[in-house]
Amino acid sequence: MVNQHCPNEDCAPRVFQLGDVVEGFTPPENTDTYYRREPHTNGVTCPYCGCDDDDQEFIHPDDVKAIEKELFWAAKKDISDILGGMASDFNRKTSRNDLFSINMDVQPDRSPRPVAYRRDLLRGLTCNCCGRAYGVYAIGLFCPDCGSPNLAVHFARELELIIRQIDMAEQVKRDDTNDEELAYRLLGNAHEDVLTAFETYQKTTYRYLVHKRIPEQAEALCNKKATANRFQNIEKSRKLYAGLEIDPFEVLDEDDLKFLRLNIEKRHVIGHNLSMADESYIKNNQSELEGETVHLMGEDIHRFLGVSAMIVRRLEVELRIQDVCQ
Repeated sequence: MVNQHCPNEDCAPRVFQLGDVVEGFTPPENTDTYYRREPHTNGVTCPYCGCDDDDQEFIHPDDVKAIEKELFWAAKKDISDILGGMASDFNRKTSRNDLFSINMDVQPDRSPRPVAYRRDLLRGLTCNCCGRAYGVYAIGLFCPDCGSPNLAVHFARELELIIRQIDMAEQVKRDDTNDEELAYRLLGNAHEDVLTAFETYQKTTYRYLVHKRIPEQAEALCNKKATANRFQNIEKSRKLYAGLEIDPFEVLDEDDLKFLRLNIEKRHVIGHNLSMADESYIKNNQSELEGETVHLMGEDIHRFLGVSAMIVRRLEVELRIQDVCQ
């Protein structure tokens, strides 16, 4: 992986990495319509802010410093070798039988060659359109190589991690200890992670679209107060999306909407009330009594993931539409 640094000073976190093309990758049909540029050619797209520029504009400052250190070390070594050779020639030509003898001594440069240290970023992904491997901090919107929207690729990684948590909980149930409380706690953590990811992906995409479509309102609409907890509530989310004239929830039928609303409420009970049903929760759900532990099953979390993924895929469509309109 090679470090890249977005030239957009307003971007955060700016740093990402580019790897190789996955061997044997075959792009799905029609994905070329999503490209900003032909894959594996000059040009890079920042996965965070969508900024496009030439390869050289994304060179990381630390890599420039590493190159400077390498050149300085190489120059010192070359000079040391040249002076050492001159000293040897001088000493050979100097007669040892003279009354006075002069020797030239040059201490060789023994400084270690500089080593560039690079740490891979937290999340490694592969673009589903061009097959390029890249690394980001948690979430990005685009492939750095071809520029295609990659929101669903990122969310698929969230699904993978959460499903593994569910599997761990199910394994605890099957163990000899049969620790139901631990299994429930693991399922609760997985359930919370679904909503956390769902909220974050909505918020990130919303802010990007606002900056692109109504930049004059971005400061007012994208500040922390304007978006705080809004994406943990379907109605409040829809009000924000209305400003962009979109409604990603339209892909859900009434049953899925009801299920999503219930699980958003359930997440708050799990996270803030030790999983005990409270008055607000039982008002919309009659399966538990007040004070009882809310019902939580692995298959429900799987469905929660699936419904959330439908919204994320719809938001990715908006990113593609935005690219076409630019």
